[in-house]
Amino acid sequence: MNRIVMASDGDLNVGISSEDELNAFVSEKRGQGTYLSVLGFGSGNYQDAKMETLADYGNGSYHYIDSADEAARVYERFLAAGAVPVADDVKLQVEFDPRMVESYRLIGYANRVMADDDFRNDAADAGELCAGAELTVAYEVVLTDEGRRREGDEPWLTCAVRYQPAGERAGEAPAEQRFAVGRESWSAEPGDDWSLAAAVVEFGMLARDSEFVGTATADDAAALAESSASSLDATDRAARRELTDLIRQAQRNAAFDGVVAAS
Repeated sequence: MNRIVMASDGDLNVGISSEDELNAFVSEKRGQGTYLSVLGFGSGNYQDAKMETLADYGNGSYHYIDSADEAARVYERFLAAGAVPVADDVKLQVEFDPRMVESYRLIGYANRVMADDDFRNDAADAGELCAGAELTVAYEVVLTDEGRRREGDEPWLTCAVRYQPAGERAGEAPAEQRFAVGRESWSAEPGDDWSLAAAVVEFGMLARDSEFVGTATADDAAALAESSASSLDATDRAARRELTDLIRQAQRNAAFDGVVAAS
């Protein structure tokens, strides 16, 4: 497996400068087994969407580097020798039981949504997953009266995961797994990881001025982020508190035009 690491601000003005040409070039190399990971640096004229698109075409990952600590973390988790892809074209499909779930909404992934038919269309490109990596997908769910009353192990939803084996298993038939999620997964006292995910979701909706923001506030998001680090060791606690610092910084940033600062 070969991986190219591109460090840039996305302002492509040397060599292949056309976005379409570069995307086609990256896609061609991906088909030959070369992955592209993108590291973003800079501000002002930074081309965020372009950088993410390049990583998507290259079956790679995209990371914005804002500090030396973040550079070290990204290298260790995503670029070091152990960060070997184990699954290509990873797709998730979630089916909710209408008896149990009245309504649902996918939070985020707006540029990752694909047609239902593409779930088993192996020509439809999706992302890679490396060994040891984790993927989080968040939904807002409203249960029906029956769903709120019902006890036992009847599932609220079924999640299917489909992927192409990568690395030494490249070329094998696509794999698909399904699992059910129900009341046994619900907790009135969610753990640290749940609190962190909730903080990211809440802050993300505030930062984008989402129409679904409801009563969310930056203070609430910061409190969730802070609480998510309560039981961790000093190193992990410091890493998670970076999110708290980011939220507080955003509150002070006039660029948010009051969306976050006034919350």
